[in-house]
Amino acid sequence: MWPHLAPTLLTCILQLLASSANAAQQTHETLTIMVEDAAAPWSNSDGTGYANDVVLAAFKEMAVEARLKVVPYSRCKYMVLNGQVAACFNMSWQPEFQGKVKLAARPIFNVSNDVFESIKTPLPKPPDGQCNLPPGTVVGITRDYEYSAQVMALQASGVEFENSLSDLTSLQKLAARRFQAAVIMSNDLEVRNRKAQQSGTEDTVRFAFNCGLVDSTIGFSLSHPDGLRALEMYDEGYRRIEANGVLERLHQRWFPE
Repeated sequence: MWPHLAPTLLTCILQLLASSANAAQQTHETLTIMVEDAAAPWSNSDGTGYANDVVLAAFKEMAVEARLKVVPYSRCKYMVLNGQVAACFNMSWQPEFQGKVKLAARPIFNVSNDVFESIKTPLPKPPDGQCNLPPGTVVGITRDYEYSAQVMALQASGVEFENSLSDLTSLQKLAARRFQAAVIMSNDLEVRNRKAQQSGTEDTVRFAFNCGLVDSTIGFSLSHPDGLRALEMYDEGYRRIEANGVLERLHQRWFPE
């Protein structure tokens, strides 16, 4: 009887070994990443968004399940700067990141730093292509956002920055004349007054002039134990989804032409 059972037993053992090997190949690690909650269409409050999908896809390509924790940007930034989370997005380079945070090699998107004004009390118009405001002008910005060098030069010239919780709040304060201007993050994929529409201020505020562009991507903590390794995996995953067409498909899904 045993000689007849031996082939069957051997087959079962081989199938179990194959199943175990397959399961091992499918095993992947998980990584918690923070993402801001108010940067539509890149990162929405419900955890969706183009940038969210790009980050998830890049890590998935490397057999890593990225688990996104949606938080206000100020918390996201604080946690990655202090090594309490491996990564945070969407971030733009600032000198304060030196030695603490390293950004991914490629930007996920770029945004315009647009100055908005009250329709009833317009700002002095600077020469074309310049970003100038009179000293003492009160300008609303979003707490802990990173802005272009042109915007930061405004503060150095005597312009007063006042923090808001979001761009939408800044526009509402501008409409209420609590600010004389507001710096708003916008993009070339939506109409320029999209956030004015979202904040219900489109009849009282308008675009005045641009103060430069900034690249935005994911930043990795240099003090978190998983930070640098996660950066290497993300950069490689991004390269792969760019090469295999996944990145282009994500862009088409979010921004159909």
